[in-house]
Amino acid sequence: MIAIGRSRLLYSSISYLWDKGYSFDAIITDTAYEEYDVKESDFMELASRVGARFFLIKNLSIPEVIDFISKRKIDIAISVNWGSIIDSSFISLFKNGIFNLHLGNLPNYKGNATPNWAIISGEKFIYVNIHKMDIDVDSGDILSRAKIEINNDTYVADILSKTCNVGPLLFEEAIKQTRENPNYFLEAGSKKGLRCYPRLPEYSQINWMDSGENIHRLIRASSQPYSGAYTFFDNKKIIIWRANIVKPENPFLAVPGH
Repeated sequence: MIAIGRSRLLYSSISYLWDKGYSFDAIITDTAYEEYDVKESDFMELASRVGARFFLIKNLSIPEVIDFISKRKIDIAISVNWGSIIDSSFISLFKNGIFNLHLGNLPNYKGNATPNWAIISGEKFIYVNIHKMDIDVDSGDILSRAKIEINNDTYVADILSKTCNVGPLLFEEAIKQTRENPNYFLEAGSKKGLRCYPRLPEYSQINWMDSGENIHRLIRASSQPYSGAYTFFDNKKIIIWRANIVKPENPFLAVPGH
């Protein structure tokens, strides 16, 4: 088995599976995003600890990597937060496929920034899915999944933290089920469904003409480990990490944002 990707979620999954007796032939990573607290050096150290070959690359389809996988006849790869679409020829190198972890209520919430968009859209829960990777983004058959509840006190960091706890268990379940029955799936994948696009930092500027509920959602979706929802006061940028909706007891007249 090999591991492909970035972030603490992949790091935790490798560590958990290694402790459970699974072996890794290679760990492949790329430059970490700024908000990631696990960097390339951490994966290099982990690879040394578990006896895996370490690759720091941007393109998976290089001869050295393809030759490494082909010679060892590796049957499964696990994947989290790889930065680009993986082509079909690379996916086909693995007998049982690439198992990707994706946050989102598949077949909807494909794509990027899915927990952020789920909070902004007022979803009541979000799924953590392990699915077989397909050339179409997040469209492969689902092998295992768990539900994380979202309420008015849920921040994006809460979702990410709970995913780090449940994700490794879902990888283990998917691997066990597939090795017992290569045709196994929990739910068939679909090419159709809502697609989420990346959220840029400027999308987190607060519009005080919006409703209190929507502003509260934006703050919860933009908070740590991301750059935070923000506004300006006396030409100074103010970042708001946490907030509550407060309803005054008495009627009042004011401009939104005052």
